[in-house]
Amino acid sequence: MDFYSKIPDLMDEGIIAIDSEGYIKIYNRMAKNIFGINFNEGPSYPEGVIKDGDIVVVADNMLGADDGGMTPEDLKLIGVNPCGVELGYAVVAVGRKGDKTGQGYVKFLKPDQMANELLLKTSVDDIVIESHINFPRRILRIKINDKIYDYEYIWAAGHMVILDGSTKCVKFYQSKGYTSRKEDMKFILMGQHFKGKGRYSKVFETYNKHILELHSDSEVVRKLLNVACGKENDIKGVESLINGIPVRCSIKAVTDGAERIGAILEIVDITELKAMQIEREEALITLKKLQDKMISEKYKRQAFKAIIGQSPKIKQVIEIAKKAAEANSTVLLLGESGTGKNLFAEAIHKASSRRNGPFIYINCASIPENLLESELFGHEKGSFTGAVSEKKGKFEMANGGTIFLDEINELPVTLQAKILHVLQSKSFTRVGGLKSIDVDIRIIAASNKDLEQLVSQGKFRGDLFYRINVISITLPPLRERKEDIYLLIENICNKLEDKINKRKKLSHEVYNILYNYEWPGNIRELENVLERAMLMSGDIIQPGDLPEYILRGNNGNIHGKALVDVKDLGPMRDIVEEAEKRALLKALKITKGNGKKAMELLQIGKTNFYEKLKKFGIESSKFRNNSS
Repeated sequence: MDFYSKIPDLMDEGIIAIDSEGYIKIYNRMAKNIFGINFNEGPSYPEGVIKDGDIVVVADNMLGADDGGMTPEDLKLIGVNPCGVELGYAVVAVGRKGDKTGQGYVKFLKPDQMANELLLKTSVDDIVIESHINFPRRILRIKINDKIYDYEYIWAAGHMVILDGSTKCVKFYQSKGYTSRKEDMKFILMGQHFKGKGRYSKVFETYNKHILELHSDSEVVRKLLNVACGKENDIKGVESLINGIPVRCSIKAVTDGAERIGAILEIVDITELKAMQIEREEALITLKKLQDKMISEKYKRQAFKAIIGQSPKIKQVIEIAKKAAEANSTVLLLGESGTGKNLFAEAIHKASSRRNGPFIYINCASIPENLLESELFGHEKGSFTGAVSEKKGKFEMANGGTIFLDEINELPVTLQAKILHVLQSKSFTRVGGLKSIDVDIRIIAASNKDLEQLVSQGKFRGDLFYRINVISITLPPLRERKEDIYLLIENICNKLEDKINKRKKLSHEVYNILYNYEWPGNIRELENVLERAMLMSGDIIQPGDLPEYILRGNNGNIHGKALVDVKDLGPMRDIVEEAEKRALLKALKITKGNGKKAMELLQIGKTNFYEKLKKFGIESSKFRNNSS
């Protein structure tokens, strides 16, 4: 080799020069290293071919993408049943060449499941074998006993190790540049010879071979051929994939006077750079997801702040509603009148991705039947007497947001079909109109009656019920969450005090009465009772300030029930102590362990209160913990 022929091998860039017909004249050492054409590093084995009985281990992160065109059926070549496997799936498999289908082992993942890793671990002829795909790190790893064979990929790769069926020694393992060496997974499994590695590797002669013999057809290779024959001009700084390897390349024409005689391709391997870029992009995506989650949690906290309560039942309902807010599905709120369905509907909207869109409320029971269709869907001018201009309906106004159909059980059967159509097609027509109007809306419906019973009675369409009953949330009545009454009273009174600009307190007798009342009208009834009491009372609200039906609602006892009842007669001292202990326990339960509020409820001083807690061995912190 003369002095000038050595120069290309001294360059840091990969250099490939071809003549005008595409035949290689220069293929320097760096280019061979980049594309793995000569492989003299790593464990050694001679050239050979796969044979029946050889043990085959496969790790392919995207079946069919960069493995010679593998298909699920090709897995039968190693005795693997491909049932369920599709192109594009990640596959790890172990089998023997020539075995019957079903004797091999396989695991696979769909593209949308490739988040962490896929691992298959088994034993064949006392050899411990692992086939592993680490998706975040983009590593295909095959482990034979303690020996590890890694293949790092950028986009896709098919990795494989073959053990000799007789000697159990490694006779082939996949490595960088397999496409150039024609050693794609499918080719080897189909019986194509593979080249030796390590001390068995031979110098691969590239001179005067056509470029397409070494490199599969790609945009860069086509451009190289076009520049070489004069169809295109020089190209600089293009990033591309050649044989699955990311490179940055430039193409320069070679001329002899006015004649184009070839072209030179300069290549820089940017595998590490691309890996860093991908890691950065993934880190940014992860950060964005984390930020979005934090923002979502913030909106959820703000949205559900108006819903007061710490009882297990209300906390469970709030958690379900928060999850419902994350989806775009229809929600059905069930519960008695006054349980807060409107509050929940608005909270779900504010916590959802539609929070910046409109929230449109409509009570289906409050609008006359002859006007309800126009109110919901709007009307065209002249569509009926009095329609002097066109009007947008509630559904059109809710576009991009949420519409809340309260008391949907009161919706006439004739309109239920139209609501069903909107749910199915996301479109409707105005009254008297012909043009279909598309809408992007979420529907939240509410009912204070048993819709399933109405369906069985023929008063509500079954198909509509199943459409709106995607996420069903039942709100508990106030009588089933008595432990929230104290918090509700405090919250409602604070709002009313701001409204009437006066500060008032409730006597402990009033607390007892309100606590023991059954509240058939739920929170709405409680609000009305407290507003009346605050307007009618002096500085302290007494039992006489409450409506008489509230007083008589406590089993006819005009003064309500006490915090405690005397269960058994005995020494007066024991009765008093038992009553004090039960009163303390009940007050702490009502106030969720809040000592100050419990003192106010019992109307005793701080010193006396804590002395009695110590006397009876009561820990107020337990009541706080139970409420969390």
